[in-house]
Formats: sequence, C-alpha cells, structure tokens
Amino acid sequence: MRYPNLTGIENLAFFSSLAGFTYGAEQLSGFLSKAGLQTDAHNQKLSSYSKGMRQKVGIAIALAKKAKALLLDEPTSGLDPKAANEFSKILRELAKNGTAVLMATHDIFRAKEVATRIGIMKEGSLVSVINAKDISANELEALYLQTV
Repeated sequence: MRYPNLTGIENLAFFSSLAGFTYGAEQLSGFLSKAGLQTDAHNQKLSSYSKGMRQKVGIAIALAKKAKALLLDEPTSGLDPKAANEFSKILRELAKNGTAVLMATHDIFRAKEVATRIGIMKEGSLVSVINAKDISANELEALYLQTV
C-alpha cells in the first residue's frame, strides 16, 4: 500500500521509517533512482504516477528496508512492454545481488527471461519445477499448455 497524496520520496521515507530506517533526502532519491524511477518524478505525488512508476517505488521501498526477499504477484500485468522490460532488468539486478525473488505470473516468456527456476502450478499444487536455462520459451509454453 502506497499513499497517492504523498510524493515518491515521502512514501519511501514513511515506509522506511516504519521498518526503523531513517534516510536523508539524497539517500531516498538514490533508492528511487536505483529502482529505475526518473529523477524528475521523485518529488511528484504518486497519484500522477503510472503503474510502472508505482512498481518502482515499491522496489525502492524494498531496497531501503534491505529486504532479503520479494514476493510479487503479477508484477508486470498492466505494464507496457518497455516498462515490463525495465522492471525485469531491475529484478535480475536485485537477484544478482542476493535478493530472493518469488514471482507469480502468467507471463511465461517474462518468467523465462527473469527466472532461474520456474514452477508450474495446477489447481493450487506445484506440478513441475524447471531450471530456466534448461528449457526454451517455446518448450516452456508447450509444457505449460500440456499441464493445464
């Protein structure tokens, strides 16, 4: 939950303080930039942000709170292809730096692009786990269609 009447920096400061972290404006701005939010948006109200920009504030909050894991539910739904690609790059960078990322998605191709391991669920049960590097996107799609 983020607050639309607060700016990106204000949201970040608020949620960081709830977790016991206090940062100066420059540090807060740094987290937002690292999450991919353009500098001119840092002091704008969230109500003026696109969905992709709001997602980046969420990532900045996780960075500021030193989150060890991210649990994401359909994080790229509603994003245009450019924003989804930027978001995927951010997730790969976070994972590379040791943050565990668990993402539920119906976007098979995005999962293949971002994941190290992919699980396929059917009726609430995990029915298959695949190393992403061991399967092509087309093979993954075929496996998914065969499973559901």
